[in-house]
Amino acid sequence: MDCTHDNETPHQKRRAEDTLSNAGLVCMTSCAIGSVKGYDELYPTLLNLVTEKRRYSTYKDPMSVGICSVKAKLNKLHTDMALQGYEEAHVHHENEYIIVHRQQPTTLKGYILIAHTSFYDNPKRGDIMPIKLRDTTVKVLMSVGIEITLRNLDKNEQWLEGLPCKLVQLGEPKTTRLSDTQGAFTQVEIPDRFPGGSIILLETSVDNRIPGNIDELVKTIPDSVFGSLGWIELNIALYRCDGEEQDLTPGNGVYNIPNYGSLVYCGLEGYISVLKPIIETNDLGHPFCAHLREGHWALDYIADRIKRHLHQFPTLAALQEWYVDRMNAIKLLPNYLVPRYFALAVMTAYEAARVRAYSMMTPLIQNGDYFTRSLSLAALQVHGYVDSASLHPIIKLPCLAAGLPHFTHRHMRTWGRDVFISLRGILLVTGQFPAAKEHILAFASSLKHGMIPNLLDSLRYPRYNSRDSVWWFFQSVQDYCTLVPNGEEILKESFPRRFPDGHTFVEYTSPEAYSTNVTLEDILIEILEAHAKGIHYREWNAGSQLDQQMSDKGFQVDADLDFNTGFVTGGNVHNCGTWMDKMGESVKASTKGVPATPRDGADVEIVGLLKSSLRWVIELHKRNKFRLSVIEIGETSFKNAVRPARSLSLVGWNDLIQRNFEKHFYVPLDPARDSEYVIRPELVNRRGMYKDTYGSITPYADYQLRPNFPVAMCVAPELFDKTHALQALELAKEVLLGPLGMRTLDPIDWAYRPNYDNQNDSDDRMIAKGWNYHQGP
Repeated sequence: MDCTHDNETPHQKRRAEDTLSNAGLVCMTSCAIGSVKGYDELYPTLLNLVTEKRRYSTYKDPMSVGICSVKAKLNKLHTDMALQGYEEAHVHHENEYIIVHRQQPTTLKGYILIAHTSFYDNPKRGDIMPIKLRDTTVKVLMSVGIEITLRNLDKNEQWLEGLPCKLVQLGEPKTTRLSDTQGAFTQVEIPDRFPGGSIILLETSVDNRIPGNIDELVKTIPDSVFGSLGWIELNIALYRCDGEEQDLTPGNGVYNIPNYGSLVYCGLEGYISVLKPIIETNDLGHPFCAHLREGHWALDYIADRIKRHLHQFPTLAALQEWYVDRMNAIKLLPNYLVPRYFALAVMTAYEAARVRAYSMMTPLIQNGDYFTRSLSLAALQVHGYVDSASLHPIIKLPCLAAGLPHFTHRHMRTWGRDVFISLRGILLVTGQFPAAKEHILAFASSLKHGMIPNLLDSLRYPRYNSRDSVWWFFQSVQDYCTLVPNGEEILKESFPRRFPDGHTFVEYTSPEAYSTNVTLEDILIEILEAHAKGIHYREWNAGSQLDQQMSDKGFQVDADLDFNTGFVTGGNVHNCGTWMDKMGESVKASTKGVPATPRDGADVEIVGLLKSSLRWVIELHKRNKFRLSVIEIGETSFKNAVRPARSLSLVGWNDLIQRNFEKHFYVPLDPARDSEYVIRPELVNRRGMYKDTYGSITPYADYQLRPNFPVAMCVAPELFDKTHALQALELAKEVLLGPLGMRTLDPIDWAYRPNYDNQNDSDDRMIAKGWNYHQGP
């Protein structure tokens, strides 16, 4: 509506002259429009429909009144554009001017309305830059202004009358055919006399040299373009963060859009994330659209970037050729059409890349819904090739990134815990079995002290500072054997070992490195035996050169088997050996070297993963697929007590955990049942829950409600009383479940601090330098 019965008229609200410019803009919209009789006839004030008694005036020539003659033409244009499919619009605002360009996407014909608004007395032309229309022919349809001859109209007590006015034919805008480094364009300059309230209407058509089949061209992509691409090439085409790209092609990172910022990915997903909302809202005023109209830099980048990868990945050649061909065609278009056709080309390639990715995945993904298929693409995001990180210190292999965009290259890219927490979903469920096998064997070759590294560093200088990584690894081997056809064959796979004796560090360039062969079965046996006998070592290269935050005592790693419960217990208050591994960094708050969540003792998820592993290898042993059944343990020391030598069967170990789990981890709803469990009632904060740890040096930590017990439920459901499990899950759902994940700590816990800020430099130890990373967020 340019006006309704509830609106003040332009004469009341702004200037009467704005009647014409406002009406022109309304007629350029792509929707139903409406008006009132008094608007077109320039009634000076809003009518009161309840009290108004005067009658409408009648005229011999109604079209000569007010703006009616121009309004009729504009209304017809509005209808014609709707009927003929002028579906696209671009709006530009510059000082007092508003310019609307409506366009038919197939014929590429269009109409431009230039409105000089009049919000105040502005009889002069005002400031506006010449309008450049690339590869476009322009025809002037009208150039009209309005003059108000009397503003203070005496009220006629009998008839309704509008302000006396006349429409004025103004000089046509100057149109000039010019050219620059980007090619030919038509320049439109507003005439010197063009007061506020005036409008110009132009008809546009694109030059003949533009490909007539441009729509079909950018929407068509041969199957051969993506059909020959493998997993790593698709990672390049679709994704790659700045760090990954800079690592492989130095000096070339993600694309930066002026007045917007850098894209998240170098590949198609980077563009799509920006283009999708632009397309959904038709936001042609977005900085990216402005950038695409101003030049062809983004078009050149998308093709040139693939060219830089061809020497290592030649199968990308067909994609690079397709980009060059389509982008060259788009460069021939008028600049105002470039955003549309660039978006179409990117969308075409993006959908083809997704289709190719799904074709390489399992039926679960191929036949899944849109969410399932989209989620599976995370596998493509985090599994890729970089020059500075690998699964081997010398041989270059693609590897998983622990997270994007912060863990992209060099020693920080691949982490044992992150790989094996996610390996099932990232590589197994999606059907990337060879990649899963490569990661399993690479980490198996790294076993040292009975542990796998948390920080792999391409197996050059791996760091062994986590107690849980090895059990996530063990679970992933089980998942591989269960989900992959003939998966159990991997157990007999032979491979060289990075550290020959499994304890002593040797340089990766030493002849001793990789000089001894083992099988994966050997490695699994070594893990079980090492934990049964006890693990005690100080990290190699311990000190500030290894970790600037950790205190000296934190470099000591311990893990023991509690023969009374079957639980593996370990850690200390100076380190954090599980995924909740935030180490204090603030000198001001006195947290430097102090873990926020040490989780020492028997961690609930480690107990669950251990139980799952034992259950599995016992079943394998029954089928003669796993040779270990009994572990011979010499004299050991545990909690300052010497324990005599003994034999421990895997079945006995498994049963010991089964008998003790509920007793030691469950906190009953009814305090009257506390005597049936190992409970310190004075430390209980919640009931009907499972403890986070058992036997922590700081006993209250055992009773903190955290989201770790569901891990144990997933991998070892047999440990849990079903009624207790459901109650605990309901409690977790009620107090821990957030909109995008699980809170890391119970909100009623004294340590709960939900807002993480790693830049916080206060003296509040609970939050300084992000100490609360796993205390609520």
